[in-house]
Amino acid sequence: MKKLNLFLMLVMLGFGIMVQTAQAATITQAPETSDPARFAIAPYAQVVPNGSYTFIGISHPSLATAHTSIGVVVEAMDMTTVPNNEAGRAAVFTVDAGETHRVFIVNQGHDTINLSNSAFTDSNTHLITTLDSSQFGNIKVTGIGSVPTVKHVSTNRPGDYRDGGAAVSRWDNLNQLSMWGVVYQASNGAGFALEFIGDMHDSSSGGVHQDSLKAHGQSNIGSAGAGRGIN
Repeated sequence: MKKLNLFLMLVMLGFGIMVQTAQAATITQAPETSDPARFAIAPYAQVVPNGSYTFIGISHPSLATAHTSIGVVVEAMDMTTVPNNEAGRAAVFTVDAGETHRVFIVNQGHDTINLSNSAFTDSNTHLITTLDSSQFGNIKVTGIGSVPTVKHVSTNRPGDYRDGGAAVSRWDNLNQLSMWGVVYQASNGAGFALEFIGDMHDSSSGGVHQDSLKAHGQSNIGSAGAGRGIN
């Protein structure tokens, strides 16, 4: 009977994992949130037929504070995308430690940046296509993690433990990622860089960080105070 119960528990656990994986795989658009700790923005993006496109790189530099895998949604806002809906304007992916993903916002009729070119079909490359007309807008990046200011023991890296065997918990948010980009002008090989507000380059603590309370005799509950970052 004990063996049967153990078998049933393992089966149910495996089913639960499959359900969670399936749910993650079905995300096609950004989650609705007003939490500033969950999103970053770049104030400008541009696409002009035979003229320019927007490129975005998102890297996971494997910070000591970072979850091994961080899910993000990149959106081209205020542009007419193909298809022109929430899913059409979004690229949804997971950035693993040490990886860089690249996102191109480009006209659907671009000669080289398209799904017929094998250079743009790998799992780390994502295309957001627009109508073949001049498009001007901005970029929003939203984190999939719903509690970005709380550390999670479940996000440990394998074999990563403190002295005494206590598991090291980490954050799952955009402040752990490096975002960079450019509006590129193909005619002259020039362009201008994009500034992202809300990634690791723009991160600072606000309010009282709970980790610091330990120095004052209070317990560490593993969360971050108000602000626009936790690094």
